[in-house]
Amino acid sequence: MDTVNINFGKHEWQRWERPGATGRVKIAFSNGKRVRLLELPAGFNEENWCEIGHQGYVLKGVFTIQFEDSGFDCGPGMGFVIPDGKKHRSKGLDNEETLVFVIDEIGVNK
Repeated sequence: MDTVNINFGKHEWQRWERPGATGRVKIAFSNGKRVRLLELPAGFNEENWCEIGHQGYVLKGVFTIQFEDSGFDCGPGMGFVIPDGKKHRSKGLDNEETLVFVIDEIGVNK
């Protein structure tokens, strides 16, 4: 069943781990999209490039989304849209954790 609302308060935190970034995540699937509440510790620094498109909104913290040729800082109240196929990775500040809401179009079977 596709959901129209997601109560993250009822979802359990799960471990989220990538080289250079270990945190926790709450995940829901709806209408062919993966919806996440992602919490990363201060100083995280993703080592690997990602090519999955994401859309998101920063709730807490400041981090940099790095591309091969540029980058930009994201802070509370800012949204971002990264298209599929655009190589990117993220790096957080050394003194502040990051909390971000992220939507991917990877579907429920991936």
